[in-house]
Formats: sequence, structure tokens, C-alpha cells
Amino acid sequence: MTISNQESSHILVPTYKYPFPLDLKRAALLVIDMQNAFCNLEGFCGNELGADLSAVRVMIPSLQRMVAWAREHGLLIIYTRESHLPDLSDVTPSKKERYINAGYPIGSLGKMGRFLIQGEPGTQLIEELQPLDTELQIDKPAQSIFVSTNLETLLRQHNVTHLLFTGVTTECCVLGSYRHASDLGFYCLLLEDCCAALTPWEHQAAIDVVLGENGAIGWVTSSDKLLTL
Repeated sequence: MTISNQESSHILVPTYKYPFPLDLKRAALLVIDMQNAFCNLEGFCGNELGADLSAVRVMIPSLQRMVAWAREHGLLIIYTRESHLPDLSDVTPSKKERYINAGYPIGSLGKMGRFLIQGEPGTQLIEELQPLDTELQIDKPAQSIFVSTNLETLLRQHNVTHLLFTGVTTECCVLGSYRHASDLGFYCLLLEDCCAALTPWEHQAAIDVVLGENGAIGWVTSSDKLLTL
């Protein structure tokens, strides 16, 4: 990583293709959907669906280090939770049908409460990644963190232009949010070792999408390129 000749807050971060021009003074860390339903062994995916959460669990220490780094450097940190109103009035017909097809209807009862319902234990962030009082939490009803939320307005108000992406799952809410943010004009950097999916091929498929078209889609790197700063 190198310091640009503009000012000390501008960093060129090595990535798999081209350096990412990070402005630390205008950057935010996004921690996407690190909630019990997806990441806790007792949550809906682990307990009710019997999903293999090993990749998610192994990733958590890397994400913890990234959060600590972001706090040290004064970045805005935003945590999101995929969740819906208890009466399901904010679930679109399309999403309702897709999640039924997938075998986990929204609102299904599990060990940690109803799946993806606001206020349920399964929707809360995991114990290992609890926000500080100064950090933000946003409930989102879609896979993209920008749909039906005030996130874009919030980022503009904080003069944020650069986003660091972490969380789960890589191919779903992380990738969907990454591409949406990129189309909104934000500089987006995906930290591959701070993201995870339920299968290695789904994770890698998402990484390959971002690396596609010779860098036209975006930037991918690992957190160690930042932690040495």
C-alpha cells in the first residue's frame, strides 16, 4: 500500500487487479447481515436448515480485526440486518415466493424466533460483533442495503464516497449491495476474507463476478492490505 501525493488520508490499496484509491476521511465500513440467523450455530441457518457455517465462523476474527482497524482510523461503521415487520407487510410478493421456494419462508419459527423478523433473537447481531453506541445499525427488507432504507442519504450526509464491504453472504446481500453502491457512484472495495458464504463455490463465484471484465465491475482485496496501515 502506498500514500498518494494528494494528502495523507489518500491511500492506494493493492488489489487483485488495479490499486484502489481509498480516502480514509471519506470512507465507511459496511458490516452486512452478521446476525444470529445466518452466523450463530443456534440460528435458523445453522439449527433449522443444518447449513454448514464453518466458513462464516472462521471469517469472524478477520472481520473483528477489520472493525477494530476502522475504529482506530475513525471510519463510519454501519451494521445492517436483513429483517421484516412482524406482519410481513414489507415483504414483496417476489421475495416471499423466492424464500418459500428456497425452503425457508420468511417468518418461519425457529430456535431463535421467527426467521428474519425484527425484534427476534435471530435477527440481532452476533455477540462477537456488537456495535458501539456511536456506530449505526440499519434494518433492511431487501438483499441490497439501499432498498427501502435511508442509507444512501446517511452516507451523503457524512460525505462518504468510499465503502469497504464485509459480511454475509458474499453472493447474496454483499454482492447485491456492492453492485448497487457502485451504480450509485461510490468507490467500492470488497474485502474477501471478511465475507463468507455457505459454500466455497458460491463465495468464489461472487468474487469472480466483481473481478470480471478486467476491473470494470470493481475491486477486491484482503484485509491484511489495510491492517498494516
